[in-house]
Amino acid sequence: MEENNEQVPAVTEGEILSPPAESISIGDAMAGIFSEPGNTFEAVKASVKRNYWLIPLLILIAVSITSSFLVTHDEELVSEIKTQQKNAVKKRLDESVKEGKITREQADQQIEQTEKMFGGGMFVVFGMVGSVFGVLIIFFLKALVYWGLLKAFKGSAGYGDIMNVLGLTSLITAIQLIVDTVLAIVMGKLLMNIGPVLFITEEAVGKSMFTFIANFDLINIWYTIIVGIGLAKVSNLKSLITIPFVFVLWLVWVLLTSFGPFSMFMGR
Repeated sequence: MEENNEQVPAVTEGEILSPPAESISIGDAMAGIFSEPGNTFEAVKASVKRNYWLIPLLILIAVSITSSFLVTHDEELVSEIKTQQKNAVKKRLDESVKEGKITREQADQQIEQTEKMFGGGMFVVFGMVGSVFGVLIIFFLKALVYWGLLKAFKGSAGYGDIMNVLGLTSLITAIQLIVDTVLAIVMGKLLMNIGPVLFITEEAVGKSMFTFIANFDLINIWYTIIVGIGLAKVSNLKSLITIPFVFVLWLVWVLLTSFGPFSMFMGR
């Protein structure tokens, strides 16, 4: 009987212990944001998939549309929104009249047109469409800002990596929006959330300060920390750099929308 002298190729230990890399599923990634965000972002970074942001963002858009629908069908909240918008328009037009850009009659006509525009079904449509575009514009613009500024810290994340971080963490924003909407409807006041704003009134501190304080929502702070962790994992930077980085950018935005030139976006 002849012996088989053919040699079997040697298999190294690394070939035995290193299975083919697997991509984390979108379901596991979404769940991992709440259970183990650090490991989840590392898995997302190493994955061959690149669109972990899409489904969470669609969920946020759906929640945003639902929230807008509920708010625009609540009489107390609608009255507050219309009052804020009317006052904001009147303030801008009064300034234009003082500067001689328009006449008092023209200003009154524009105020009347604004009141008609915010009446009936158009108010609901504008609210729902605005909520969709608001989510999309903020998402892509924020991703661009983070991507650009992280390059200054020698971060290795690509634009798609940043989108995945913001997309997955938008699930926290969706939870925040649900809680805030319920609180607003129950209490009959806008800008309600789980934070100090529950214990103060706009009349006591003024409009700008009330808007500023309303940003300090516990869920929003949670979101900011998780974003900082995510940016650290996908950029190969330390969280001691990215978490303060995210908080500083957030605080700048809060100041601009509360006291600065962008305060008009808050209806002030």
